[in-house]
Amino acid sequence: MSSLAENRLSFPEGADVVVPLFKLQWSTRAVFEGVAARYGPRTIHVIAPPGTVAELEAAADAESWAAPSLVAHDEDTFFVERFDLTKHGLAQLLDLEASLYPPGWFYQQLLKLGADDGIAGLSDMFLIWDADLLPVDAWPALHDDGALAYAFLQDSSRGNANIVSRWERWIRTVLGVEPAIDPAQESTFVPHHMWFVREHLKTLRARLAVHYDDDTTPWPALMMRSANDFGTFSEFWLYASWAQAQHPDTAPRPHPYPAFGSTTERFFEDGSAPFATAAKQHLGVPLDAPFRPSYADLIAFIEYAYADLGKPLPSSLSFEASERHRLKGRANMHVEELRSPWHTAAD
Repeated sequence: MSSLAENRLSFPEGADVVVPLFKLQWSTRAVFEGVAARYGPRTIHVIAPPGTVAELEAAADAESWAAPSLVAHDEDTFFVERFDLTKHGLAQLLDLEASLYPPGWFYQQLLKLGADDGIAGLSDMFLIWDADLLPVDAWPALHDDGALAYAFLQDSSRGNANIVSRWERWIRTVLGVEPAIDPAQESTFVPHHMWFVREHLKTLRARLAVHYDDDTTPWPALMMRSANDFGTFSEFWLYASWAQAQHPDTAPRPHPYPAFGSTTERFFEDGSAPFATAAKQHLGVPLDAPFRPSYADLIAFIEYAYADLGKPLPSSLSFEASERHRLKGRANMHVEELRSPWHTAAD
């Protein structure tokens, strides 16, 4: 096995990881095994639709995934016990003309912000991890002084200024704090992972009730109301801003963009695009065969491929499965896409 795949990074003892997962992808096994191998969380909690829960549990068992502490939860009823709110009921609260995204996009953010409301016994601090983010030459989850750590992973020089301005306005208006920024002005707050602390979330939700002068409506419903008011919100950015302003002594702190963001890559890959095709060829898997590689196998390919390319290992790879990432041209790509040898462009 690759020494990289065996190299454990710092992680708080007894802390959990939470991963919202809409659909089982070709890379899901490698991502979960990677999180387990590199960080060693107590439990990896997966929140998914019921069909995906069944498929995940069957695949992990049949393929002997190296992620032994995997627990799946039904997203459709995630908030029922606490608030008597179903996924469908929350979706009905969204004004499709006022909001910029479909209900499922917002619901995934609610699952992250409310993981501790739907998972009994969740650790007081837990790491949210996006299901398409593969750790490679990744970052420690703790700073040298013991503070919780995450990594800035998106260059700020390219992005949708209109969306960013709406996120900023949400933070200033609803939370009454200034949006957290990268002091070096090199990165945005789109890190694809984030440490959440239960006490921070508790005071953040209380602030929602204050803003709307409504202490009877459950906070997930207030968040959907805010999507109607502002068109969008950014779960990681709003949380980081609140924690930094209200809980500065215990707020997570980022690794600067040059430390890990300067090598991360993001590109379309649904299991049939250039990266997976090259991985299959290297691993001796027929191109038309099903492909759900282990973390160890994928890391072995990555180490080979990047040495052959003469490039440093990436800190992480984000595998985008949405077709829009295949079709968008270079003018609309992020820096992390443009630097990748695996991206596809429409022009």
